[in-house]
Amino acid sequence: MPIPELFQSGGRRSIRVTLAFDPPVRHTRADYAGIGMNFRLVRGCEPDLIFEHFRRRTQEEGRQPDIDGRFDCGLKPSPRERERGTLQTASVTFTRGTEAYGDSYYLVVRCDAGWAATFETQQRFAIVVELTHQAEVQLYERLRARVRLRG
Repeated sequence: MPIPELFQSGGRRSIRVTLAFDPPVRHTRADYAGIGMNFRLVRGCEPDLIFEHFRRRTQEEGRQPDIDGRFDCGLKPSPRERERGTLQTASVTFTRGTEAYGDSYYLVVRCDAGWAATFETQQRFAIVVELTHQAEVQLYERLRARVRLRG
């Protein structure tokens, strides 16, 4: 996720992430959703380390490599509080500069198989990421230009 330079400097600014998905459901079960999804926002880490930390492992592979807590963006509400729902939203607000974490943040979206894993092979979902800054900063134009360069 590209983070413009003006967003990294001081001032009150926020990132809000919303995830929506439509799992298969059974109304006769306590765990009605057949598939679960969740997300995390990580900054200042190499993508390979993030992938290695969050990927599913076998017991023989052992424990995942740790990611220092300072790289976690600390979205509120926490993953544990929000991940049971099919519409999840969380945000984080910064007041100090975040230049040390670079100009790319990584949104990790995970799909955890539930009782529907035996017959469901794909899960549709949508993600919305909102960046807001208290100052009058033209974030949209800066992000749009950067995303076009990659595409």
